[in-house]
Amino acid sequence: MKQFLSKYGRHFWLLPLVISLYSWYDLLFHDEGDLFFPLFFSGFTYYFFLKGTGKLKDKDDIFLK
Repeated sequence: MKQFLSKYGRHFWLLPLVISLYSWYDLLFHDEGDLFFPLFFSGFTYYFFLKGTGKLKDKDDIFLK
């Protein structure tokens, strides 16, 4: 995970953000889709934001244990 984030930079979280915003928009305004995808991509956005900005250290990361 460290190599992936160092290669693509600290702004990788913007990609799941765009997908999650579209998913929320589709769910709330078009009544299509389900609740799983907006929550799933919002979680990805939050995780990659914390990893990219350095607020989530490797010792606290549950996926690296």
